[in-house]
Amino acid sequence: MRTGTLWVGLGAFLWGTAGLAGKVLTLRHGMDPLVIGAWRLAVSVPFLIAAAMWEAKQTASPPPGRRVRWHLLFGLAVAGYQASYFTAVDRTQVATATMLAVCTAPLLVAVFARAFLRERIGPHTGAALASGVLGTVLLIGVGSFQGLAQVQYLSGNLLALFAACCYAGYTLVGKHLLSGLPPFRVLAITFTLGAIFLSPFLQLPEPSLEAGLLLLYVGLVPTALAYLFYMYGLKRIPASRASVIALMEPLTAAILAVFLLGEGLTPVGWLGAALLLASFVLVSVGAERGAGAHQSRGFESGVDGE
Repeated sequence: MRTGTLWVGLGAFLWGTAGLAGKVLTLRHGMDPLVIGAWRLAVSVPFLIAAAMWEAKQTASPPPGRRVRWHLLFGLAVAGYQASYFTAVDRTQVATATMLAVCTAPLLVAVFARAFLRERIGPHTGAALASGVLGTVLLIGVGSFQGLAQVQYLSGNLLALFAACCYAGYTLVGKHLLSGLPPFRVLAITFTLGAIFLSPFLQLPEPSLEAGLLLLYVGLVPTALAYLFYMYGLKRIPASRASVIALMEPLTAAILAVFLLGEGLTPVGWLGAALLLASFVLVSVGAERGAGAHQSRGFESGVDGE
């Protein structure tokens, strides 16, 4: 349990570094965020295929069987998240899009994991979910709610909610696939499909060493490597718990912006950061207690959301 929590947390931490690189690509090199999203998947694919080939040599891998449709759904969800979120940012306020996509996603995961994966949402996970969502709202800023009341932002807000559904979808489908397949193979197949779906948006950046290195970084570190960590951890913990730990992404992005870009956080923002940290502590405590309880009963759980 604790190992899975740490791997998911590490993956979410790496996700949080993507925003900083993306901001430089947008401001200095004029790249459209949707183009950056397409490059993220395209650059990650060769690395993920290599990881899957290494994994196949280490362990005996079962054949995909009839899971092709689940791989296709996973790939569509990954591509859908990139396309819908970045389009939403263009059509509504950035803070509103972030709030809707990031805060709604773990709630959707918790509800659907209970309905389809039979995960029990225990008191620690429930408290961590509430603390994490509230903390994220405060960290992003309560001004993010202003975009909800303006009609011209309706399409962008709906796209942000669709992005949250895509995130919840690929988390739950990924959890289902991991019950019978190794994580690296799952990612290699689904991200290849996602890259194909977003290939129409690929555009060559201006000739620049910095832009090339940043695209390489975004594709390898906060995409390929981060998702490998996330899926490796997701295989070992409930999806509802993983969705709470994934809220480390906005916290990482905010802290990096403070120390590397000189951006400030308001007292309310710092309170949100504290609530996010509290949610991670609650998840960790719940994981340890849940693991201890199941060991005492003589079996390992994959669905207990305590």
